[in-house]
Amino acid sequence: MADFSENPFASPQATPVKEPPHQSPGSFIPLAAKSKPKTPTAPTTTIEIAEPTVHSSDQKKLQELQLKEEGSSKTGGRVKSKGSAAPNRCDRGLLKDNHSKCTLSTVRPNNFPPLPPCCPIQPCCYVNLTEQIPPAELWKMRVLTILLIYYWGLLIFNFICAIAGVIGHSSSSYDYGTTLGISIAYVILCAPAALFCWWYPVYRGYKSNSSLSFLWFFFVMGFQILGFVLNFLGIPTLGAAGLINGIPFFSGGSPGVGAMFMICCVLWLLTIPVSAVLLFLVHSYYRSSGRSINEATREAMTGAASNKYVRQAAVGAVKEGAKAAAV
Repeated sequence: MADFSENPFASPQATPVKEPPHQSPGSFIPLAAKSKPKTPTAPTTTIEIAEPTVHSSDQKKLQELQLKEEGSSKTGGRVKSKGSAAPNRCDRGLLKDNHSKCTLSTVRPNNFPPLPPCCPIQPCCYVNLTEQIPPAELWKMRVLTILLIYYWGLLIFNFICAIAGVIGHSSSSYDYGTTLGISIAYVILCAPAALFCWWYPVYRGYKSNSSLSFLWFFFVMGFQILGFVLNFLGIPTLGAAGLINGIPFFSGGSPGVGAMFMICCVLWLLTIPVSAVLLFLVHSYYRSSGRSINEATREAMTGAASNKYVRQAAVGAVKEGAKAAAV
């Protein structure tokens, strides 16, 4: 049966409140009894925005567009200079690797005339007969080079003979002091003159096919052969130890000095036929190659016209002539 001990008509305020069960102070949680129900929250979704991938072709197009924009704001000359500088920076490593080879191929040390390192005068030009002279004429150029060096040695030996003549002459009436002085001038002047006046012209003629150089060689070599003949004779006032000024030493009690003069006389004699034959052979090559005096004249006129000093002198002469005509 139902429990009729409670009054169903009593007010709600009069209903007794049941106390919660007793809890210990340590286990009391202030908000545990009044915790609010959790409200459902919408799930959070993160949206990742992927960056657009740029292919290599697109990058090149972007770079080209940037270069065009930069070029519109700068002058064309600066853009070209930057463009030319880029490959130079890229090739800098290759240039460093090939630096020694480039210097060897472009900068060639002087090697002629062949002088010893202790000599105060050093070689003045670079000569490579094998590369610079036609193969058919190479042997002639080599013989001319040997003749040049032989002539230098003969000048030194002639100077030594002149010193011996000054010391050994006693009863001779010749002035060997003059021979000694002129022999010194031969060593100082004739040695470089032979190099630049007849050896280098024929070398340049073979190297660059210059008619003017060949003609200059023919002219100077003719006088050189004449000088060899005079030195062989040994005329006392010409500064050479030869036949005439060497004979008196045999009768004057100095046969050793006379022998030295005779040896020098023979050495002078050997230069005459060798020089004459070489002159004839070079002239034969000159004529067979179709060169002429007219071609040499044109070369001389072209060289004179290209010389700035000649042009300045011509302009000065024209100005002076115009002033004289105006007066």
